[in-house]
Amino acid sequence: MKRQHIILSILIVFTLLTPLVYQTMYLQADEADYYSKIQKGLKYFQKVYDRVQSNYVEEIDPYEFVKAGIEGMLGALDPYTVFIEQEADTRLRIITTGKYGGVGMEIGMRNNRITVISPMDNSPAQKAGVKAGDIIENIDGENVSDISLENISRRLRGSIGSKVKLTIKRPGYTSDITMTIERDEIIIDDVNYADTVQPGVAYIRLTGFTDKAGSELRQAIKDIQEKEDIEALILDLRGNSGGLLEAAVEVLGVFLPKGITVVKTKGFRDGEHTFQTHTNPILLDVPLAVLVDRGSASASEIVAGALQDLDRAIIVGTETFGKGLVQKVYNIDKNSSTKIKVTTAKYYIPSGRCVQKQDYTERKSIFYNGETDTIPANDQAYQFYTTNQREVYEKGGITPDRYIKVDDIHFVVSELWRSSLIFNFSVNYHQQNPEWTGEMGVTDKIFDQFITFARSEDFEYLIEGENELISFLDTAREFDLPQNIIASGEELLTQLNALKEPDILNHKNEIKQILLTELTEKYYGNKEKIRYSLKQDEQLHEAIDVVLNKGEYKKILAIK
Repeated sequence: MKRQHIILSILIVFTLLTPLVYQTMYLQADEADYYSKIQKGLKYFQKVYDRVQSNYVEEIDPYEFVKAGIEGMLGALDPYTVFIEQEADTRLRIITTGKYGGVGMEIGMRNNRITVISPMDNSPAQKAGVKAGDIIENIDGENVSDISLENISRRLRGSIGSKVKLTIKRPGYTSDITMTIERDEIIIDDVNYADTVQPGVAYIRLTGFTDKAGSELRQAIKDIQEKEDIEALILDLRGNSGGLLEAAVEVLGVFLPKGITVVKTKGFRDGEHTFQTHTNPILLDVPLAVLVDRGSASASEIVAGALQDLDRAIIVGTETFGKGLVQKVYNIDKNSSTKIKVTTAKYYIPSGRCVQKQDYTERKSIFYNGETDTIPANDQAYQFYTTNQREVYEKGGITPDRYIKVDDIHFVVSELWRSSLIFNFSVNYHQQNPEWTGEMGVTDKIFDQFITFARSEDFEYLIEGENELISFLDTAREFDLPQNIIASGEELLTQLNALKEPDILNHKNEIKQILLTELTEKYYGNKEKIRYSLKQDEQLHEAIDVVLNKGEYKKILAIK
């Protein structure tokens, strides 16, 4: 009886929904055919649910079963149309406002333990004495060894003024440390670094696009201007995956005249909307470069693309991600925070380009072939023009004016990082050496101590092809292949291992640089870590050279 009530409720919901969908839909196909398809789909959904729920070998949770159907339905669309429940709603609010109730610390998995990567400056965690490298063992008396990182993050968040009790293990301490921390409002800055990188050249790193991105950017510029005049500016959008479209418009208003069209959105049902700058700029004529990479997406691409199309800035770095879709969030339950985030439009930057890389409609029968705008295939590129008639292309993402690829990190260095050895050594060194400054750098003595530490941790890694060779040898032995073949494979494996021995020493300078930034964070915090990392930043140095060379700057932007 209970099961039938559940099915009946679902049918009632769909019965009420069907006329609404039908009446508000702008039909592309024959109306009778369209209505027939709606009825057929709902009928099949109900029949499938009924048969499975009545006959399946295991008892099924009806809500989870229906939710799986919802997620499967949305999965047939684009990657950004999603069903949102309580925890996802919390994350969404953090993304859009940059605020949440919590203790304020970055955590991650290190050595299969929940470890504090870094407490935020002036956060409750920092004030309570939490340090990088602390291992969280218990939260409110419950052991966390079998709890996921996501659930740990959720438990650390909570209402402002509430308290959470942590038990942590700290390297170098024999006993556990217990502390009770009162949660407070945690504000994640969109501008996480702003300073001059050389006289007259300002550098601002923008890491998000919440509703305060524009105001934070303006304040950061004013703070720098109080110290010295800004002759050129570098805006760093690398790794910035985006946020609010309106925030992108606010950021563009810092550099462009008031009333300039910077982006349009167009959707089949959402229509066309134009967004213009609506504030007075504060850096209208200062030479500007924007740093981008594969991690720059959505709102970052609106900013970089609009500045490129309007010939206001030179774009430096590598191609951006290519997300040119706009989402809106709708409530679907007034009694809970359950929502749905729906892609409603594509956005187009001033030249007319759409930066969307993936054609999510391709080869999907779920979509009618009614779109007039198409997304180019991977081997195509449609040509457009900037204000100064420079050629730009629509091929997914933003292509930089100056392409500067960062050298790949050598495999041994990435393995040292992945295994947490650099992080763990930095934590231990900080514990044992209260006196150290970044100006001292990473001396040969410190590097030798790191090598000793890595050996004590039995650091091992597989180079490319080694795992396949080991697998081949196992198979060869299992099937009794000729001994000379096995011997040759074993000899090759020995030679590969011999190649690994000098790898760390051969990449000494690279390892030293990473150790320097990691030690700087442990002693002085994240802002100092950024400052030191910028000294070795090839893309930044290229951007500085471009904005300071007035002739080259004008030439690239076709300024007469």
